[in-house]
Amino acid sequence: MDRRRAPRFRLRLVVALSWKDEAGVVSGTQGYSRDVNTGGIYVESEVSPPLGTYVEMNVFLPKPASSIRPVELHAEGRVVRIDPTISSTQPGGFAAMNHTVVLRDSRGRVIDDKDSSDIEFGGGNGK
Repeated sequence: MDRRRAPRFRLRLVVALSWKDEAGVVSGTQGYSRDVNTGGIYVESEVSPPLGTYVEMNVFLPKPASSIRPVELHAEGRVVRIDPTISSTQPGGFAAMNHTVVLRDSRGRVIDDKDSSDIEFGGGNGK
């Protein structure tokens, strides 16, 4: 049974992520989203933050057709599951439960409701 409260979108997008270890040292890596929703993100990555770690993730969305600047989804949350790499065709990764999610431009400016009504992503039917 699927317990998700928000619809899940199967999107393969670049994700840059960072976290602090127990000593406070910042680590980071890059991976690809497997699925995304407002409640969480699954990231396929060679390196995963430890279970329970607070992680910041930037998911780089396709460039909006009507905008010069790229848009990203910035999420902050905790790692709730880690899956080891099984084979070269089944990469490992982790699931993070989001605490906050915002849409922002490449300068880090949060895009609010009036800004987002002007964003139109190319290459699809808008869904």
